[in-house]
This record gives sequence, C-alpha cells and structure tokens, in this order.
Amino acid sequence: MGRLVYLDNLRSFALLLGIVFHAAIVYATEIKYAIQDETRSEVLSYFCYWIHSYRMPMFYMISGFFSAMVWTKKGSSFYLEARFKRVLVPTIFGLIFFAPIQYYLTERIKNPNLEVLTFLEYFFTKEQFQHSHIWFLVDLFCFSILYSLIPKSFFTAKIWNRIPKGLIQYLLLVSFCFLFVLFFHTQISKGESYFGIYKLTFVFQFSFFIAGVFCFHWKSILVPKTNSFLKTLTIFVWAIFVYLVFKDLEIDDPLWINFQYVNVWIRSLHILLWVISPFLWTSFLIIIFQSFGNKDGKLGVYLIEASLPIYLVHHPISLLYAYWVREMEWGIWVKFLSHVIVVLGVSFFLYEFLIRKRKPLRFLFGLKSN
Repeated sequence: MGRLVYLDNLRSFALLLGIVFHAAIVYATEIKYAIQDETRSEVLSYFCYWIHSYRMPMFYMISGFFSAMVWTKKGSSFYLEARFKRVLVPTIFGLIFFAPIQYYLTERIKNPNLEVLTFLEYFFTKEQFQHSHIWFLVDLFCFSILYSLIPKSFFTAKIWNRIPKGLIQYLLLVSFCFLFVLFFHTQISKGESYFGIYKLTFVFQFSFFIAGVFCFHWKSILVPKTNSFLKTLTIFVWAIFVYLVFKDLEIDDPLWINFQYVNVWIRSLHILLWVISPFLWTSFLIIIFQSFGNKDGKLGVYLIEASLPIYLVHHPISLLYAYWVREMEWGIWVKFLSHVIVVLGVSFFLYEFLIRKRKPLRFLFGLKSN
C-alpha cells in the first residue's frame, strides 16, 4: 500500500477544522464553553454540533490506520520512537505552556485581579490540573502505548478472513464501537476523569482508534475501492439524518447523567448514533478527499506539516480574542468571521516565521528536523 495522500490531507483537515469550531462555539447556543459571547446563534450551534459529531473520532480512526501502517512497515522501534518524539514531546510542552491559559482566562472573568503566579500554583495540582485542547494528544499517546501492548496477531487472525468484505465488515466495526462504548458507559459517566483524562471520552475515542487499525488490515472504509454518485448521495443523506437526531439527543439526554438515571433505550440509541455519525461522515469525506484531495502539492505538504503546530497554538489565541471581543458591540457574524480570520492569521504567522524555522521549536511541536 503506497502513500495515501487523501488520508494525510483529511487528517490535517480534521485538525484545522478545530480552529473554526473553537471560534464558532464562542457564539453558539446550547453549548457551554470557557468564554462565550452574550449574543448567540442557533445556526452556529448546528454547525458546532455537526463538527462535534464526527471530527475527533475520524481523526483517531485515521491515526489508528496510520499506526498499523507504520508498525507493519517500519517496526515497533521506529513506531514508538516516533510516538515519543512527535506526540509525547508536544503533549508535555502544550500541557505546561498552553493548557493553563484557558482556565486562567476563565477565572480572570470571575476575578479580574487574579495574578498569574497565584493561579499557576493552584492549577498545577492533582485536583485542579486539566488538559484544555491538549487532551487529544494525551489520549493519542495513551492509545499508541495501548496499541503497542496488544499482540499484533490479534488483528491478523485467520478468523477475520471469514468475514465478508464490504458492508458486513463496516457493520461489524460499528457494532464493536457501539458495544464497547455502551458497556463502559454503564460503568462510568462522562464527567468522571483521572488526572484530567475523561474516562468515557477516552473509551469512545479509543474504540475508533482500534477500528482504524482494523481498517488498515482489512483495507476497508478508509480505503474504499469503488465509489459512485448514488453511494455518495446515500451516505450523505443518512449522515445528515443521523446527525440531526443525534443533536437533539445530545440536548435532551446529556451524557453526564449516569446511565442508571436515564431511559435505557434512549441512552442506548444516543450512544448508537454517537458511534454511527463518525462512520458515516468519515465515509462521505473519504470519497470527497479521494476525488479532490489525493494529489501531492506544495500547499498540501505544507498543511500536513503545519496542522499540528497551528492547532496547538490557535486555542490560546482564540480564547484571548474571545476574551477581548466579548466587550465589543459588533454584530455576531462580524465577531465570528473576524474571530476565524484573526486566529488563522496569527496562528499561521507564528508557524511560518517562528516555529518552522527554529530547531528547538520544531522539536517541541513534534516536527521532523529540517
């Protein structure tokens, strides 16, 4: 299997889409966030829930796929060394220097006289420490270590060859993710965490990482061989339908409410849609990126390398802009559009003129040496 450019581009898209998401959520109704504007938009709420319904599971599915590919082609030593350099290092750097900013600004709104050093002494404790947007790297590194501990013969066992390719494999992976998440959901609630790692979210995302590993060995979902207009349209229609029902359930059946205190059938349906939506949107976007994002080019190569550093630096910038712009008497769409433009502009500027040109920063942001 050669290089799959469209998967690299789709992974970059998933990261960069997070910049727009973190801008939109400031002005969206029905969603709680660290800093939010007084004026909210229902349209942006739908937009945020749409992104939320598939973005990170898709990212982890692709990450699982590439993990299996690298392990198979280059071995365990190369894989683990790369995980430590390209995931663990930026994780530690981000947790120390970027994560505290979100919670400092949140506390600053409540207490305008709060000093930075006083806050940091309070924040870097076992009880108060949280990951902010760095949570996805913390989880990714943990997934990588867990994957390294699973015997690889499990993924290549002959029993899997008996499963018909295509729809049956697709449904099996959906069923695996659903049953895996449902089981753990009966044991823990979404709000439970361990050293800042939210247990239910961790289990949910890990199921997609493992699904991605199977996608590599089965050559399915992420590497479809045939596409058609009818297939694409069918997936898109189902994805829209599932997303709309999922959004309503996200509001009517909050996952932080313990399983024992909710309607079992509604909660099970909620979790099923929580699982199905990423599969459908991933399948749809795979077709789109195979058609329009499967060629090497300078811009694509640039964004593949830049996406992680830009994602890491964008969140503090986005929060600082949200903190500043909330006092402005601008229209909501002016605020939102200016928010996206400013955050993208500053993030790309920092990457282009600071991060990518200095070896220590390249190392800290998980980039390869020039």
